[in-house]
Amino acid sequence: MELTPLDILKINLNESQYPVFSDEELENLLAVNDNNVLKASWRVCLMKANTDSKIKVGPIEIENADPDYWNNLASIYQADYISEQSKLNPSITSGYKTSMRRADGC
Repeated sequence: MELTPLDILKINLNESQYPVFSDEELENLLAVNDNNVLKASWRVCLMKANTDSKIKVGPIEIENADPDYWNNLASIYQADYISEQSKLNPSITSGYKTSMRRADGC
């Protein structure tokens, strides 16, 4: 069975243990983030970090993870997204590039 981008996003966001968003909301978040699972995972983790520690839906109360958990997870997905983008767009460089030649002519 092949996982869909929505399935991967749900796994990345640990939605089985900390459900916050409906499938429709996650589909929309994927669409807004260029259908890129890493980008959506990064941004949604930041959103989850800002949610209440307990979410109550009718008689059901769900405890959310610590904001640091979501922020750390967001950092991982951000780094993965940036790495992916740098491979897709090699013209974008970071750091210092030099065009100096050796003084001895070699």
